[in-house]
Amino acid sequence: MRAFLIRFMPVIAMLLASTAPASARAAEYHCNGDGYSWTSNRPCPSTQRNEMRVYGSGSSTSPGVSSSYSPTMPKAPEYLPYMSVECAQLSEAIRTGPTRGLRSGPMSELQDDYRKRCTDDEAAARRQLLDAEAAQKSQRQGQVDAVKAEKARATVSSEQCYEMLRILHGKRQRAATMNDGEKADLQRFEESYRSRCPRG
Repeated sequence: MRAFLIRFMPVIAMLLASTAPASARAAEYHCNGDGYSWTSNRPCPSTQRNEMRVYGSGSSTSPGVSSSYSPTMPKAPEYLPYMSVECAQLSEAIRTGPTRGLRSGPMSELQDDYRKRCTDDEAAARRQLLDAEAAQKSQRQGQVDAVKAEKARATVSSEQCYEMLRILHGKRQRAATMNDGEKADLQRFEESYRSRCPRG
């Protein structure tokens, strides 16, 4: 029974619309579901898309749109800044079309135009985006490696200074018994320590 109703829903809707009073025809509901689309002067079933078009004074030439269905605008593609101006504008026109109330006919024309003009441009823009992301990733990794290398150098330098200070303390304790050559060696060692380890 349900399959029968779905199959003949457009016909039923047309019959209902033809028998409705003129005031009721001022509002049309465009329904879409289960693979079928139809127009009715009655609200669509709650499980279907419900789009109402209201016509002032019964006229069908100057409709104003009031719909319970609000299409969601998709996010702009990340490669958009790398596209040519013309193709970027076409892409944005397609992306914002449903929320601007653009009908299926003009949308199809925009999409066909985009495919003809911008397929190669989009592919190039995608490659440029990937290259830019790879370059940024490489730069970030280089910065991380530089920080690690600097920390490693600081650790080695600290360990070397600590070892030099340990040796220097030992030499100073024997300074009273040193000959002139050993004292000169101690002096050179102290100067080397101060130059390499200024905080010491």
